[in-house]
Amino acid sequence: MEIKDKENSHKTIIKATGIFGFAQAMKMIIGVIGSKCVAVFLGPIGIGTVGLLNNTIAIISSLTSFGLNITSVREVSLANAENDEIKFSERFIVLQRWSFLIGLFGAIVTIIFSKLLSKWTFGTSDYYFWFVILAVNFVFSSLTASRIALLQGLRMIKSIAISNVLSSVLITLFTIPIYYFFRFDGIVAVILTSSFISFLVNYYLTRNIKINKSKISISETFQRGIPLLKMGFLLSINVIFGQICSYLIKIYLSGSGSTTEILGLFEVSSVLLISYVGMIFNAMGTDFYPRITAIQSDNSKIKELVNDQIEIGLLLVTPAITFLYFCAPLLIQTLYTKEFLGVLLILKAALFAVIIKAIIWPLAYIILAKGDTKLYFKQEILSDLFLLVTTVVLYHFFGLVGIGIASLFQFIIYAFYIINILNKKFDFAIRKDTFKIIWVCFFIGLASCIITFTIDYPYAYYPLGSIFILSAFYSYKELDRRIDLFSYYLKIKNKFKRNE
Repeated sequence: MEIKDKENSHKTIIKATGIFGFAQAMKMIIGVIGSKCVAVFLGPIGIGTVGLLNNTIAIISSLTSFGLNITSVREVSLANAENDEIKFSERFIVLQRWSFLIGLFGAIVTIIFSKLLSKWTFGTSDYYFWFVILAVNFVFSSLTASRIALLQGLRMIKSIAISNVLSSVLITLFTIPIYYFFRFDGIVAVILTSSFISFLVNYYLTRNIKINKSKISISETFQRGIPLLKMGFLLSINVIFGQICSYLIKIYLSGSGSTTEILGLFEVSSVLLISYVGMIFNAMGTDFYPRITAIQSDNSKIKELVNDQIEIGLLLVTPAITFLYFCAPLLIQTLYTKEFLGVLLILKAALFAVIIKAIIWPLAYIILAKGDTKLYFKQEILSDLFLLVTTVVLYHFFGLVGIGIASLFQFIIYAFYIINILNKKFDFAIRKDTFKIIWVCFFIGLASCIITFTIDYPYAYYPLGSIFILSAFYSYKELDRRIDLFSYYLKIKNKFKRNE
């Protein structure tokens, strides 16, 4: 019975990851077109500016949202588990009202401090009107977050996948002509248009979800919302601090004698690691968070689910990382231009860091699902602070290579810290079979990393290609043991036959 439960758990993870992964892959392919156009139309300086502006907006959003976008998913998931339509509707109505208020608050704060924000971001107050225009963005983004929380909390996997793909297509269709005609002056229009499109798409996909009309007064709305804001407050500080650390790194890179092009290279490395490689984590996390929240009171079930997630995560991430090590130069030139090949220096160690991240990534969800915001606050603050300090120090001594090494150090230290905490507080431990996969994937990633440090491209293609084949074969065998991959092939084949 236990074996069957494990098999079902692995299959559930793979199914959700497969659907979201396909959506993320489609989103990435669509994004390649947009990224290429942006790189051509704006160049490294323009991309660096976009990164600074987006970072500033993210900090404001974190400051004014009080973590509601994070606690909303937990709230919807717990409400759905109660199987009470009236209570569920009441909770969502409260969430929706608070989302609007928070978005409006963000817009007002942005308008009031527009000149100061321009000064901090660009070194001059001349661009204050950019922030005044972008104030509307916070209302759309906040309302969109409430709709996404509804989809995620209800585990509407296909709808979330459709949302990702459809939003990407529409945003790209609007982005290209705006950048083509307005170049640098089109940056604000693109950000605003993107948030509006995301809102429309997610509103459309949630329009048929049954929400009963409930008479909830304004005072009751405030009373029910305050506990959510209190819970999310520390989480929002975490996000704010993380954004500030990222912002300070970018300011340091642009003001420490480095050129604006260096900032552009750092921004591209972030896009590759967070947007492209991170799509695997996004795909897994969209369904994983509601699942672990639903069982947050049972430590034994959490242990099994998290170990299953670590296994699947590593078996999917490791071949992807070794493939990126292999084709990184070609990928960067395809996505951007030859001017961005300096990103390879960051990726040497940063790609290996992603494999470490696959181990520790599910662990943080345990604390988040249990609602232990103080512990989560502590670990994330320390992690972000460590990354900031090591990035600045190692960049000073080693240049771009140091940025990647800092990321690797961060995840290794974080891993030892969080595993020890979870073991003491929640009796969590890594299973023997999971531990075996961890070590194999670790050494595969380490070998790839060492090769890029000791052998230059194109000579590195040969050993990296061999490691990629080895990694893909190992992942295939381990996945097949857990979920019978051939059965999935037959299901897909039968679907095509029925459609003929």
